[in-house]
Amino acid sequence: MNSPGVHDAAAAVAVVVLVRLLARPLTSRPLGEKSRPAAVSLTVVASLLAGAVACSGGTGQRTAATAGMSGGAGPRWGACPAADAGAGVGAPVKRDPRQQCTTVRVPLDYRAPGGRRLTIEVSRIRSGAPHPKSLMTGQGGPGGSGLDLPSQDVSALPARVTRTTDLYGLDYRGIGHSDPLHCGIAPSDRTTATGISYPAADGSIDANVAWARRVARACTQHAGSALPFFNTVNIARDINRIRIALGLRTLSYTGTSYGTFVGQVYASLYPATSGRVLLDSVVPPGGVKAVIQNKGRGVEDAFGGFARWAAARDSTYRLGRSAPDVRRTVLSTVRELNGTPLPLMTGKSLSGNLLLEATEALLEQQGYFPGLAELLGAAHAGSIPADVTSKLQFESVFPDNFFSAQDAIVCNDSVWPKDVAGYRRAVTRSAALFPLTAGSPANIWPCAFWPKAGSDHPPKPVPHGPHNLLMAQNTQDPSTPLSEARRTLRAFGGRAAMVTVEATGHGVAMAKGCAADAVADFLLSESPARSRHCPAAR
Repeated sequence: MNSPGVHDAAAAVAVVVLVRLLARPLTSRPLGEKSRPAAVSLTVVASLLAGAVACSGGTGQRTAATAGMSGGAGPRWGACPAADAGAGVGAPVKRDPRQQCTTVRVPLDYRAPGGRRLTIEVSRIRSGAPHPKSLMTGQGGPGGSGLDLPSQDVSALPARVTRTTDLYGLDYRGIGHSDPLHCGIAPSDRTTATGISYPAADGSIDANVAWARRVARACTQHAGSALPFFNTVNIARDINRIRIALGLRTLSYTGTSYGTFVGQVYASLYPATSGRVLLDSVVPPGGVKAVIQNKGRGVEDAFGGFARWAAARDSTYRLGRSAPDVRRTVLSTVRELNGTPLPLMTGKSLSGNLLLEATEALLEQQGYFPGLAELLGAAHAGSIPADVTSKLQFESVFPDNFFSAQDAIVCNDSVWPKDVAGYRRAVTRSAALFPLTAGSPANIWPCAFWPKAGSDHPPKPVPHGPHNLLMAQNTQDPSTPLSEARRTLRAFGGRAAMVTVEATGHGVAMAKGCAADAVADFLLSESPARSRHCPAAR
């Protein structure tokens, strides 16, 4: 679920679909540069979709001091902290040597500002412009570090934006270097294969229910009384508190996937000081819960583009000569493997639903299509070669902080049903309606057993206020469908406009071309946002 245009497998190392439906693919390059998908690591997000970013190595001894909540003399900037195993997910990001860091103290509970405080780690890259604009970059997910987003977005945003804009980033509360939250979730419950709640091959969700209970119990036992205060509303309040500490009259914002939901809440709570708000790959007003529940539609949208691509290359992949043929081939293969899983050279076996999990991950970017077609073709033929097997890293273990923070935010943001039988019925209905996701979007989460309701639920979009929101959306996005982005657009009324791009994948390429022009015009002006349609890139 980040700032515009940063979307590829980390230097051709791994595809990671984060937070069940919402993160941003791990990356060190702008979307639009081609890469060959390598190891497939499947954990939720939700992909949203898709990509948490790990901190790169530190540039020296930490020197930044804490900024007062009221700004005071302002924060002191110094070297950024070194990466550690719990700070994020994925390959290190190449950190721009100009990037600096500081910390800002914020209330754990904004309704009791004199009580316990948290430390928020903040980064920046200064443009060097005489009168720079200021843009906060918000991470997708939730769950991964966003501290090095400024280093990524220097090349992902239009050049005329970065020449005149100071870029800021942060680790959201509870994540990475911002007083991290730890639930002590067992390693076996935070693998890539447990991250996406797919039913068993026979449709049962018994294992999912047991997993959800264990994760919720771990957070109840280890996170303590602070657990309810890790939510999107407080993340938006933290960003505003950072604005105050920096002494800025306004602070603009951009985020991708889950980061767009943070931006929606920020713009709703602070319409007068939120500056320009750019939302890439838009989460609907219901937040992560709504993204999860709409994943079936998103996968169907994106699979159509893949099926046409594969049909045009039937001589290579043997999946079918038309898009309907490709779909039939895939679904028949899934049924066969759910009846008789295919042994792999690793000693594991590939069921049909596990194949669908891999498919969901590889639909995130069009650059992954060759790898997806190779996998589906091998599964259909009944033999997975060693080089393909090695790409299926279903047992990779994610940091405890990633899953702990992710589930805390998702579960605190929304009210989830408690009735297990209701989830069973919903999974059956979803699987019939969207067979490519096998009922996963309706499946149970730890939220069904969460210890208590969150302290704040996100507000509905506020349609009255400055015309300061621009949404950017691909027409075929597997994690945040265009139909749901349009719902968000309607909810914000006259405050928002949308740039749609004829493209498949999660995350809009914004470094050049039509979308870049629209983004730069919006971020660098004070004029109302304007809707625009961009053709497919040539």
